[in-house]
Amino acid sequence: MNNNNFQLLIKEFINLSKKLNVLVIGETIIDEFIEVVYQGQSMKSFCPVFQYTDKEKMIQNGGAGAIVGHLKDFVRNIDIITNTKNEIIKTRFIDKDGEKKHLELNKIKNKEFKEINVNCKAYDVIIIADFGHGFCDNININGDFHLMCQTNSYNFGFNRLSKWRNYNKKSVSLDLREASLQINNQMSECSDKQAIEIYNYEINCADLFVTLGSKGALYTNGETIDRHDVIKSNIIDTIGAGDTFFAFASIASHLNISSESKLKIPSLAASLSTTWLCNEESVTKEKLINYANTIV
Repeated sequence: MNNNNFQLLIKEFINLSKKLNVLVIGETIIDEFIEVVYQGQSMKSFCPVFQYTDKEKMIQNGGAGAIVGHLKDFVRNIDIITNTKNEIIKTRFIDKDGEKKHLELNKIKNKEFKEINVNCKAYDVIIIADFGHGFCDNININGDFHLMCQTNSYNFGFNRLSKWRNYNKKSVSLDLREASLQINNQMSECSDKQAIEIYNYEINCADLFVTLGSKGALYTNGETIDRHDVIKSNIIDTIGAGDTFFAFASIASHLNISSESKLKIPSLAASLSTTWLCNEESVTKEKLINYANTIV
């Protein structure tokens, strides 16, 4: 696609999304980054040894908080229902350039969150980001929504999309590992046949997005399948790129735009978000337009 066509798709997305009233529901995760220098392995035990640097700890809002940050420049209004205390903290020990993560520690302070009642009529778009820490386990919602049900190191195998099968979902976003768990088939890639199998297996949604890592992403409505190659970037960190894709795929699913746009806009936003450390920055209209000029 030439640059002019890409810019037209972005401008169409921006023009349509600016009227939307959006609600995001899900866990806000506090991401902590501590800079260390690797000193080798302990002589007395098989464990790596690190030295703290003088750099201050970097703290970011991740999870649902990051999704709100990415979308707030694109929509008329955005609200969030989330945990209000620092109950979910992920601490990462990284090298000075942020290019290597040596160790990650998870701290979950509360596993029993309150019941959530959602007034669907008050919003155009409702996004549920279930990171599997318990916050989304007791939701009362009757309208359509856009869902990500994430599998991560904390909940591997126990936060499958199947638990949402009886809800009415407008769209679902999965990565390849989550899609593999869904159909009990460890996939190295996702064929058209497998994409339809995933779509038809307990998902109950209109639009399905599957991110495929270095092989890009696909979209299907159960009949047609569209694919988009990965948009290569000057990668700093891929943490949070899937959440960024999901955020923009949710909005794209709501809008009356082509299936081509439904893949291109989220793919572009996700690629942009790999050019900084985790959620150090947020996607904005200006950044998205300028970034498109550099990669097309």
